Amino acid sequence: MSQKSVFTSSLGFGIALLLLVTGGLFAAYSFWLHPNSYPSFTTATFLDTVAVPFTEVSLGNLSIPIELDNFIVFQEFKAIAPAFTILESYLFGIAFFLVAVTALTSFSYFQKFPFLGTGLGWIVLLTLSNVNGLNIGGPSSNYPLLILISGSLIPVIYFHVWKTQARFFVRWLSILLPFLGSILALIKLSPVENPGLYLAEQAIVPALGFALAWIFWQGHAILSGIYVLLAKANQNLSTKISIQITILGVIYFLLLIGLLLDLKGEVNIPFPIFSPLFLVIPIGVLGWFSTNQKILQEPNLAASPSKIRLLYILGFAVLLWLLGKIQISANQPAKEMVKHLLVYSQMAFSLFFFIYLISNFLNVMNTGKAVHRILFKPYSLPYYHLRIGGIIGTLVITIYLEAIIAAQFNSLTTNTLGDYYYQTGKKLEASILYENSWDQYRYNPKAKFLTAQLLFELNQPTLAKEHLEQSFSEAPQVDNILLLCDRLNRENKPFEVIYYLERGLKFFPENPYLSNNLALFYTLTQKFDEAKSILESKASSDPVAGSNWIALQSKLGLEVNLSESESDFISQINQLAAIRKSGKTPESSLTESLKAQVNKATSPMLINAAWRNLITERNNEDPTQDLKNLDSLARMPEMLDYTMQLQESASLRSLGAGRVMEAVKNLNGLAFRNPGDAAYYLQLTAKIQAQNLDFEKAGKDLIVAEQKGFQAFNPSLLSILELGGFEEDANRIKDKFNIARIPISVSDSLILKDFNKLLPEKAFENWKSIASEPIKPELAFQLLAQKAHGLTRSQLQEIGAILKGKTDRDIELQEFLSNPDWANKESLLAFTKFLGVSEELTANPYFTPLVLSAADRVSDPLGQYETINAASDFNRDPLLWIRKVQAAKRIGLDNYAAAAIQEMSTWMTWDEIEKLQMENY
Repeated sequence: MSQKSVFTSSLGFGIALLLLVTGGLFAAYSFWLHPNSYPSFTTATFLDTVAVPFTEVSLGNLSIPIELDNFIVFQEFKAIAPAFTILESYLFGIAFFLVAVTALTSFSYFQKFPFLGTGLGWIVLLTLSNVNGLNIGGPSSNYPLLILISGSLIPVIYFHVWKTQARFFVRWLSILLPFLGSILALIKLSPVENPGLYLAEQAIVPALGFALAWIFWQGHAILSGIYVLLAKANQNLSTKISIQITILGVIYFLLLIGLLLDLKGEVNIPFPIFSPLFLVIPIGVLGWFSTNQKILQEPNLAASPSKIRLLYILGFAVLLWLLGKIQISANQPAKEMVKHLLVYSQMAFSLFFFIYLISNFLNVMNTGKAVHRILFKPYSLPYYHLRIGGIIGTLVITIYLEAIIAAQFNSLTTNTLGDYYYQTGKKLEASILYENSWDQYRYNPKAKFLTAQLLFELNQPTLAKEHLEQSFSEAPQVDNILLLCDRLNRENKPFEVIYYLERGLKFFPENPYLSNNLALFYTLTQKFDEAKSILESKASSDPVAGSNWIALQSKLGLEVNLSESESDFISQINQLAAIRKSGKTPESSLTESLKAQVNKATSPMLINAAWRNLITERNNEDPTQDLKNLDSLARMPEMLDYTMQLQESASLRSLGAGRVMEAVKNLNGLAFRNPGDAAYYLQLTAKIQAQNLDFEKAGKDLIVAEQKGFQAFNPSLLSILELGGFEEDANRIKDKFNIARIPISVSDSLILKDFNKLLPEKAFENWKSIASEPIKPELAFQLLAQKAHGLTRSQLQEIGAILKGKTDRDIELQEFLSNPDWANKESLLAFTKFLGVSEELTANPYFTPLVLSAADRVSDPLGQYETINAASDFNRDPLLWIRKVQAAKRIGLDNYAAAAIQEMSTWMTWDEIEKLQMENY
C-alpha cells in the first residue's frame, strides 16, 4: 500500500473511529448518566409539627408540662418540566455534521450510479429536514434548502467528475469548508430565534436516514456474522455447523418474534423482554465480520473496500449518536421508529438469509471447508434476491403493524420542532406542536406532559386539565397523573386527588411516586390506617417513603423503631423529632451529623426545621453562638418567610439554656409582633412562669391568650388560673370548654398561690405544715431554688433531708449544704449544679439566691441595681425587692426606691415592709 493510501485510510478511519467512540459515550451518558432525563421527578417538602416534651414540674396533683413544637418533614413527589438540552443538541449537530462531511467525501469515490443514488438520497434527507423553516427570504422559502444542497453537494460533484485522483484529506477539507460556510450563512441570514439550535435539532432527520440505511444494510448482520465466525472456527473440522446455526437461528428468530409482539402491544409476553435497542451493539460487532466477507466476495463494489468499511463505521457511529439524541430529548416516536425498523429488518433479512444459507450451502456446510469465503457468491443471488426478499418481508411486517412507522415519523418531526420552540421560550407554539405530535402518535409521553405543563404556564388550567384527563383515560402516564393531582390539590380537591392516585396505581402497581403521594393524601383526609399500610410497606425500599413513615409515626404518636441512624438530611430531621417525641435523648452522632448538614443546606424550610429540632432540649452550654447563628439566618433575605419561626427557635434555645428572663421577654415580643400567633406564645410564657410558681403572671398571660383565640385549655391550666387569683375566669373557661378540675388541697393551694411573694421564712413554715407527702419533696426543690437565700443552715439541712435520695444530684446538694455560703465559689457552684443550671446566675429571675449572689459580685452600685431591677420585673420575693430599694438609694434614685416600696405594699403590709427595712438596714 502506498504512503498516500495509508495516510488516506488512517485519516478517514481516525475520524470515523473518533465519532464511533464519542457516539458510544454520548449514548451511554444519555441512557444512564444524564441527570435531567425525562421524566423528571422531584420532591416537594412541607412541614408539620409535633409537640415534644421539654420540661415538667409536678406539684402533687398539679402537673405543669411544657411541650415545644418540633418539625416533621413530609416529602411529596412532583413531576417537573424536563430541562433544556441545548448543549447536547449542539454536540449532536456537530457530530452529525462531521459524519455527513466524511460520508460525502466517501461518496465522491463512488461509481456513477451509486453516486447518483447517494446524491439523490442526500437531497431527499435535506428536504425532509425542514431547513426551509429558517424563513430566509420569506416564510418556508426554498432558499435555505438550495444553499445547503449547493454548499454540500457541489464540492462532491466536482471531485467525482473532475478531480478523481485527489487525496482523501483534500476532498474532506474541501467539502467541509463550503458545507460549513453554507451553514454559517444560514445562521447569519435567518430571522428566526437561535437558528443554530434549529439546525442542530433538525439534524435528527438526516441522521435518522443515515442510521436507517445502515440498519437495513445490516439486516442479517447477527445471523450472518455468527455463521462467519462459526465457519472460521470449524474450518477443516467435520462438525455439525448446520445444526448449530439452525438452533441459533431458531432461537434468534423466536426472540425477534417476541420483540415484535411486544412492540405491537396486544400480546402479554410470558417472559421478560428487553428493548430492541440492545441489538445495536451485537449488530455493529457481528456485522463487521459479515460485511468484510461481502466486500471480499462482491466483484462490483460501489467504491474501494476501504471506503465501504469507512461508511460502515460511520453508519454505526451515527446510529449511536442518534440513539443518544432521541433518548436525551425523550423523542419517543423516534425511539419507537428505530425499534420497529430494527426488528422489521432483522426479522425479514435474517429469515431470508437463513433460507438462502440452508438452501445453497447445507451440503457443504459440515465438511469443514471455508464456506464463508463463498458465502456471498454468485454475486447476483445474495445481492438481489436476498435484498428483494428482505424488503418484501419488511413491507409485510409493516403492513401487519398497520404502518405505524408513518405515524411515528410524522410525530417525531413535530416533536423535534416542538423541542426547538420549547427551548427558545415560545411556549404557545411549543404547546400546539406537542399537542399535534401526541395526536399523531399516542405513545408520546413527553409531548402530552409538556402540552399540559406549558398550558398551565400560559394560564390555561382548564385546557391543561382536559389534556391530562384525556391522557389518563387513553394513555396513562405517571408524570401526568402527578401533574393533574398537583393541580387538583391547589384547587383543594383532595378526594379527587385520591381517586386519580388510586386509579393510577391500578395502571402502575407499586409505583413509588404514586403510592407515596397517596399515603400523604390519606393522611390529609384522616385515613391513617391506609397511609400507615402504604408507607410501612415501602419504608425499607424507598428512602422518601422511609422518611415519611418516620414523620407519620411521630404525628400519630406511634412508637418509632429507629434501629439505624438515617444519613439523609430530611430523614435525620424526622428522626430527631421522633426521638424527642418519645422523651429519649438523641445520640450525639445524630445531632452532630445534622448540624454538619444544616450548615451545608440551601433550603430555607429545611434549615428552619433542622435548627428547631436541634435546639429544643435542656442544654446549659453557652447559647451565644447558636443565637448568633439563628439571628444571622433570620436576617437573610431568602429566610424571610421563616423569620418569625427562627426568632421563636432563638427564644427556645434561651429557654433550653435556662435563660428564663430572656426567653419570656422574647416570646412576649413575638406575641406582640405576630398577633395571629400571639395565643401560642402567651400560653407558652404562662407555662414557663407557672413552672416557677409565678401563677399570677401566668394567669394573666392565659387570659390574654384566651382572648387571642387559645382554646387548648386543660385541667392544669384551669388550676394555674385559680392559683393566680383568677377564679371567675377559671369558672368561665371551665364552662366554655367543659373541662374538669384538678383537686388541690387548701394547704397546698395556700402555699402555691403566693409562693413567689412570701418571705423565705414564711415559705419554709408553710412548707413544713404541708400534710400532702407527694408535694413536699417536689416543693422542697422550689424552696431551695427560690428561697434558700433567706433560710438558716438548719432549715436548709431539714429541706435537704427531705430531698435526699429523691434527686440524681445528691452529691452536689450535700456539698452545698455542708457549707451554704453564697460568697464561697465552690458552694455556689455546687448549688448551681444541684439546680441543673449554668453558671450564668441571672438567667432565671425567680432563682433569687443566684440573682442576689450575682449582684453581690458586681462592684458598681449602678450595675447592682440593674441586676436586681431586671429580676424584680418577674420576681416578687420581698428580700429581692428590699435589696432593690437599697440599691436605688445607694445611687441616689430615691424616687425609684419610694416607688418600689409603694409597689411592695400591694402584696405586703406596711408593718412587714418596715420590719424588713429595719432588718436589712
